[in-house]
Amino acid sequence: MQVDPQVDAPLIVASLSILLILASSLALWIRHIQKPESIIEQDPGTPAWPIGWVNFGIFVCAMIIFVYMAQVAASLLFFEAPAEGEGTTELTPWLAVLAVLCLQLPMLAVFYGSRRFYPGLYASRLNNTKLPIFTSFKKALRLFLMLLPGVWIAAMLWAKVLSELEGFGLIEDLEQQDLVTLFQGGGDPIAIGLLVFAAVILAPIVEELIFRGCLYRFLKSQTTVLPAQIASGILFSMIHWNLLSFLPLVLVGIFLARIYEKTGSILVAIWFHAFFHAFSLSMLFITNLSDAIPY
Repeated sequence: MQVDPQVDAPLIVASLSILLILASSLALWIRHIQKPESIIEQDPGTPAWPIGWVNFGIFVCAMIIFVYMAQVAASLLFFEAPAEGEGTTELTPWLAVLAVLCLQLPMLAVFYGSRRFYPGLYASRLNNTKLPIFTSFKKALRLFLMLLPGVWIAAMLWAKVLSELEGFGLIEDLEQQDLVTLFQGGGDPIAIGLLVFAAVILAPIVEELIFRGCLYRFLKSQTTVLPAQIASGILFSMIHWNLLSFLPLVLVGIFLARIYEKTGSILVAIWFHAFFHAFSLSMLFITNLSDAIPY
């Protein structure tokens, strides 16, 4: 009895995408290593942000307060408290959209508000170089292709470590981030589209302005470059609050800080962040279509 094999197109697309990225990464690294020293550009660096711990603490507290106020207002306006015994409200795509907006927009408001109303403290220069949009796009794409395989390796090693710890009973119930689960589950296409916009456009802008443009530059003013990059990467990963993605996101955070430092432009880091989210969502979409790729 012959079994008619079915071609799993999504699996083929995913495999070819990964192979293409690996080949591109290898070619770019070879080109980078063979680059003559005479044409290696000097790192422009990033301007530190020496505002002191008190002023930085005020900035962070204002951000926390604004985020909390937005979430409370959204809860009062759009949701009713569940009746006793009903448990917590289920996370839906539209609820996720509201949650993301209530997190990202207040942070953006505090960032620009502090620079607008207290320029002497908070309106310091973000960039040491002014790159055109297309130039920053090309730089970010090249760096993304070079560094993404390193994130994959970190993710696989970290998953192995967590699996061993889970086998010993030290940890349990490892779960993906809630937004990842939502994308895998599908739902209202309008809400999913807004979530994609938030992940690929809004989040890279807000998170780079806050974590690299503010946090990293402040830490750099208090210590040296490498410890500031590592500390900002750890804090960047911790804010995502997911053990399964902790180490890969630490590495992504360090890469983003180094990219910012090496290019002197926050725009390159924003593009890199957007590429990372766009590729991750593309792989999730392919996962949903394929029966051969495990969740």
